[in-house]
Amino acid sequence: MTQPAPVEALTAWNGHTLGEEEWLLPLPPDLSHALDGRGGGMGSGRELEEAALADLATHVTQRLRGGRGFVVIRGFPVAGRTDRERATTCRRLAAFLGAVRPEDPGDLVTVTGDAGLGKTDLALTLHTDRTPAPHPPRLLGLLCVRQAAHGGETLLASGHTVHNRLLADSPWALPRLYQDFHFGRGPGFDRRRPVFRRHGADLRVHYNRRGIERAHHEAGAPLAPDDRAALDAVDRILSDPRTVLRVPLRRGDLLWLDNAVVLHGRTAFTDSPDPQARRCLVRLWVDCDAPPATPGPAPAN
Repeated sequence: MTQPAPVEALTAWNGHTLGEEEWLLPLPPDLSHALDGRGGGMGSGRELEEAALADLATHVTQRLRGGRGFVVIRGFPVAGRTDRERATTCRRLAAFLGAVRPEDPGDLVTVTGDAGLGKTDLALTLHTDRTPAPHPPRLLGLLCVRQAAHGGETLLASGHTVHNRLLADSPWALPRLYQDFHFGRGPGFDRRRPVFRRHGADLRVHYNRRGIERAHHEAGAPLAPDDRAALDAVDRILSDPRTVLRVPLRRGDLLWLDNAVVLHGRTAFTDSPDPQARRCLVRLWVDCDAPPATPGPAPAN
């Protein structure tokens, strides 16, 4: 492999240095007014809502391509709508960003007793999304419909910063991380990909320590000591509080992130005893062309 080079772009950031103005996008008043009409019928109301969603998608794309690799829209309309109506509005916005992955029951993320770790009230370590398909989605969207009673903060970290820190502090780990790991099997395919992969000028990141451990066990290919050491080096950086941005998503906050750049997780939480008031997020996966990173200075450690 060629010698790894640092990512010198705005997508390489440390959470403790980011200001809210760098990632927050308050919903512009004119778009808020257009979307608040619900626009469920035919005619000008629907047309205004579609135009507002298209305009909002342009703002999101600009932030993803020219900013930090993620953006939080504040004030997305949720009042007076059912959870499914909120999900539908999100999907209509997502359609202006790219090809939306097919709808499934997982679109509404709540605590259930028979689902994976994502639908529990436990903490989630920082990771990129895999999805049931062979290839990961490029974009992840999360709309906060209801917050937890306590906890449940969203955690974000730059995969480009992780790469740069490894290059500076643990360069021995990078050759292994540029080679394939098992990420799990699906019907008729085996997900094998590196943690870091160059795609032209872009650096793409895929990481889920729990998923890698489980997938290697299922494949009958136990991780070697050198494999674990390289993954441990990643985890040490992700456990550094300076790396992580903590975002307590509010009701009506809509997070969009580049799933090949930004890792996400969450803190543990306590839900309301009222089933109708429990934490609920709308989750969306979108395939699209890669948002190119805007050049910028590499962050200080």
